[in-house]
Amino acid sequence: MSTLKKNFLYVLLQQFVLMGLPFLTIPYISRVLGPHGVGHYSYSFSYTTLFINVFLLGSNLYAIREIANVKSDSKQLSRSFSEIFLIRTGLLAIATVIYFICVPLVWKGDAVFYWQSLNLIGAFFDITWLFQGLEKFKKVVTRNITLKLLGFGSVFVFVKDENDLVLYTIIMGAAVIIGNAALFYRLNQYVRLVWQNTEFKRHFKQMLILFIPSFSAMIYSVLDKTMLGIMSTTDQVGFYEQAYKIVYMISSLINISGVVMLPRTSSLITEKRFEKLMEVLRNGVTLTIFLVLPITFGFFVISKDFVLWFLGDKFQPSGTIAMMMAPIIIFKSLGVIFGSWYLVPMKKNKEYTLPIVIGACLNFILNLALIPRFGAAGAAIATTVTEGLILVIQLRFLKNVLKQKSYPMKAFVLYLLASIAMAIVSYEAPLFFHLSLLLTILLKVCVGIVVYSVILMLCRDKVALGLVKKIFLLKAKVKSG
Repeated sequence: MSTLKKNFLYVLLQQFVLMGLPFLTIPYISRVLGPHGVGHYSYSFSYTTLFINVFLLGSNLYAIREIANVKSDSKQLSRSFSEIFLIRTGLLAIATVIYFICVPLVWKGDAVFYWQSLNLIGAFFDITWLFQGLEKFKKVVTRNITLKLLGFGSVFVFVKDENDLVLYTIIMGAAVIIGNAALFYRLNQYVRLVWQNTEFKRHFKQMLILFIPSFSAMIYSVLDKTMLGIMSTTDQVGFYEQAYKIVYMISSLINISGVVMLPRTSSLITEKRFEKLMEVLRNGVTLTIFLVLPITFGFFVISKDFVLWFLGDKFQPSGTIAMMMAPIIIFKSLGVIFGSWYLVPMKKNKEYTLPIVIGACLNFILNLALIPRFGAAGAAIATTVTEGLILVIQLRFLKNVLKQKSYPMKAFVLYLLASIAMAIVSYEAPLFFHLSLLLTILLKVCVGIVVYSVILMLCRDKVALGLVKKIFLLKAKVKSG
């Protein structure tokens, strides 16, 4: 198996650990803590995330790109790692001090806000950017997974009712600290911390350039919950948070390509292999459309039933909110390819930054207009419109790249029509049966997969035929082995 394919598998596993395990706790936590408890946790956590994102500037994307560029030079690698790590540590130290000043003054000493500071402390130990830049994804996953499993397993053991909200906050924060700290084990195999003759100005300048899109992206991914908590109720934050988690869990699993491909495309650009870069970008867009269109339409069809079954009756409003946010799966997936695969490694900072800044401004305005009247539904509309606008502006900037004849537009139209047909048939299928909620969901999913696959096979789609061929080859290898 190629290194790139292995990295995809490792990052997929990592995404399951980092997001999948919290996702598996959602049904339990939703029922135990209820909308108010979930909303309280999400509202407080949004502020911690706000502090981390603001004070770390644009260092995550920059760090991955910088490490990928110097990984062949061990001395420069250690120097760049040390400089970036020390800058991040200093910025987080300032963030932590200011956060602890704000807790008694702004949030009146709320215990949940105090314990959310564990996430700030955990950020000190976050060096996943080093391993991502080195394309050593196995190291990140294998040293994280056991400790993360232990942390999230503790949720089921110790969190029993609404009174355990503080304990839940402590467990979640401690899992972050332990998981990140584990990455330092045998770190000297890759880099050494350099203290002398360090240069911070160059890194800091580049981080500031990437800070604008990072900060802007944070506005519509974090500030929506903060604004909901201020302008609406904690329950509305809870409804929005659970729908948001489900939608972004789906898009994050699809978007693992961004983490894997940033160092790879950075290397291609450094080696001036631009034809190969265009080929990688073209294949990535095609495969992403092939996957996200049926997933998005399918989720739209099952969202209300799924939320009711997954979260319980108390979170029924989250079903409508999740349906409103379904298009985000398409917008985010394509946005990651255009941003992380091309714009960031090509250092097209203006093209990467401007769409996000415009989107963030629009999101803030829409939140102000919609949240007071519609609550969580208003925030969902604002976020969906924002993500769509960002993608449209990115496409505008990339029009010359996308005009190349090699982009199979006919295939995209086929995937769209097949997804619409799939959604219509799968929506109507349960009307002929009297099934439980879970069986209704499963029937819709199975019917959708069959309809989408049959349409593409009848149309002789290259991607679908290629996947079928690989499946049969894999089965043949298993039987022969």
